[in-house]
Amino acid sequence: MTMVEYFSFLPYGKYAFYVWLAYGVSFLTIITLFISAKRIHTKTILSLKNKFSIND
Repeated sequence: MTMVEYFSFLPYGKYAFYVWLAYGVSFLTIITLFISAKRIHTKTILSLKNKFSIND
């Protein structure tokens, strides 16, 4: 299999711009949601640790 055959799916005819734009937007959305969820999770864990910590 040559490189041309391997990447022959990339053009998508005349709809390439819309297809790759949709892939890009989807990828950015998923990455943004993952990072946001991770930050909120970390913030919540720290908040709960502070709230329920034993103060001497």
